[in-house]
Amino acid sequence: MRKQIILCVVLLAAGCSPPSDTIRARMQAALPLFEAQSPPDASTDARAKEVRQQLAQAQWDAAQATLESWWEQDSEGEAAFLLGWLHHQQKRYALALPWVERALAAGPTYPKAGQVFFLLGRCLQETGDLQVAREAYTADGILFPDGGDSPFRLALLDFEEGRLDDCEGRLAAALERFSAPRDKAKVLAHRADLHLARDDPAAARLSLEQCVSLFPHYEAFYKLSQICARLGDEAAASAALELHLLWRERARGGEDN
Repeated sequence: MRKQIILCVVLLAAGCSPPSDTIRARMQAALPLFEAQSPPDASTDARAKEVRQQLAQAQWDAAQATLESWWEQDSEGEAAFLLGWLHHQQKRYALALPWVERALAAGPTYPKAGQVFFLLGRCLQETGDLQVAREAYTADGILFPDGGDSPFRLALLDFEEGRLDDCEGRLAAALERFSAPRDKAKVLAHRADLHLARDDPAAARLSLEQCVSLFPHYEAFYKLSQICARLGDEAAASAALELHLLWRERARGGEDN
């Protein structure tokens, strides 16, 4: 009963709050509940399986229709969360944001509900509300202290604000916490940007060489070719440029399939 009362308070705060109430206040109100209560492992709604299959196959229109019908019928947090995720995956962050807010208000009542803070941070970051995005990522870091996503995103915000020492520390944390090679590679790519901001092209080159050894992204090879040319290593610059062209064509071929 006590949990139900707390959840109702959170829902009221989200839906009937005065104009001065903000996303920040809603996060502050919701976070203790997410810390205290674990979300369910599986959905209790039969529609969830169908829509998750549609999302996995990028059947966006079908999934959106299913989810909007689900929300209209029951206003469940899981439907709101998945609608927010659907729009986020299509980079429609402004459309995603109100659904993510509804999912936050629902509390940890659906599978993987704790991810709502990170999703909220992405939407806020992409729509320009950087300070509240920072707070959303910080909340995500509280819920997932061993995760690399929050420190990585916070590092990007630090970089944009010129806080290079903070950026460096958070990139180091993300690199340590990520296990997938592709995730580690993206951290190293941004570490190269940090080195360039400090006018250290030799360190940037090393970071990019480590990056492409983990995941051969064509943009990283292009950056590497430019840095090698700047350092006077024309042979390495030419080799990196050839690899840039190779992997760019492969990436485009994958998009066409």
